[in-house]
Amino acid sequence: MSKAEGMKDVVYINGNVNEKCFVTHGITFKEFYQSLRNPLTNLLLLKHQFEDSDYHYSTHMDYLEEEQVSLLVDEEVSDYGDFCWIDVDDVSSLDLLEPQDIASLLYLGHMKKPLHSPFVNKLSNQFVYLAGEDGYYNKTYYRDVYDIKHMISRVIPLKASSLKQKGFGFRRKKSEYPALPLVVANTLLMLTQDGLLFDFEQQAQSRKDLHIPVYTIGRFTDMEDMYNERFNNQEESKLRAYLIFNKKEAEWTLEEV
Repeated sequence: MSKAEGMKDVVYINGNVNEKCFVTHGITFKEFYQSLRNPLTNLLLLKHQFEDSDYHYSTHMDYLEEEQVSLLVDEEVSDYGDFCWIDVDDVSSLDLLEPQDIASLLYLGHMKKPLHSPFVNKLSNQFVYLAGEDGYYNKTYYRDVYDIKHMISRVIPLKASSLKQKGFGFRRKKSEYPALPLVVANTLLMLTQDGLLFDFEQQAQSRKDLHIPVYTIGRFTDMEDMYNERFNNQEESKLRAYLIFNKKEAEWTLEEV
């Protein structure tokens, strides 16, 4: 069992809004993809093991077009080890890359940090996705911070739905929770700067509502330390709150305790 498989009961987000960089644990590539406001079209693969990619001869790098991206989503990319990519607006723009651009991209995939900017204007990329065992440690850059806000608004209900379904096995049809209101997502986005933990392991559900505990536990880059120390850090958290879904009103709220 992979590290990511063993730690799926929490989502952790360590955000740097100014640098548009977010380190996450508990969010897989498939969940990221399903939570975007616009679908991914073309990807330039920096680190991967996907067999159905195309080869770009000028850069000696692999890339995907939209139909291939949909196949990648169903792959167990956590088995790849390193899994790194940037999106590309138009595949033909790869022909514009010069040697220094290619060197910067190779550095980005190898070191999991940008040599200069994570955004390549020639490629008009909106994201940089850098994972070491996908779902366990992911670092993602967002050109537009609205995209991370939208992702949070979608991925947390998606996670709650999938964990609920897992608990019931095959006895019940999957329940889809609606997206978080953007005002709630914006509050959560700001809280990621203090290291935000959603504790699905301790979530409680009744006939009326669903409660997901939320804490700020500090900024971690080592996800094993984050996971092992989460209970101690919850006790010392500056924020203790619940993300609450009212089933009758079909609405989410964030309430401090």
